[in-house]
Amino acid sequence: MKTTFTYILLVILSLLAFSWLFFNCQEDVSMDLVFDKKIIHGDLVFRSVNTGTLDATHYNEFGVIEKSLGKLYVWDNQNTMRKSFQDWVKEGNGGHIKVYSIKSSDFYIDTLKLQNGSYDHVMNSDVLEFITEKTIE
Repeated sequence: MKTTFTYILLVILSLLAFSWLFFNCQEDVSMDLVFDKKIIHGDLVFRSVNTGTLDATHYNEFGVIEKSLGKLYVWDNQNTMRKSFQDWVKEGNGGHIKVYSIKSSDFYIDTLKLQNGSYDHVMNSDVLEFITEKTIE
């Protein structure tokens, strides 16, 4: 009797644990699941904020990706505010995002500065490695 009760309790606790993991690790299929396999903790994400111009390759905002417990978050460029990846992307009101990994130990994120209103010069440098991109609607 005692082993049957223990077995049933163990099964119930296991089901609860798996259910919790399943629901807490669900990600937005249209965003995170596409990027989940490619993006790693510490990658940089650049966003072209729709400013009314037709130039969709004008990347004028960036953030640092945090991958935590199977979810993606973005810290803003001042490292003061963390948002879910989906929320950060949606703030751009359309446009594009590109994700890069830092491949040079000489790269200092604190030195990123806009040039001609964009971060395109950083993305074209040899210190970053292109990972993926997506058009935002």
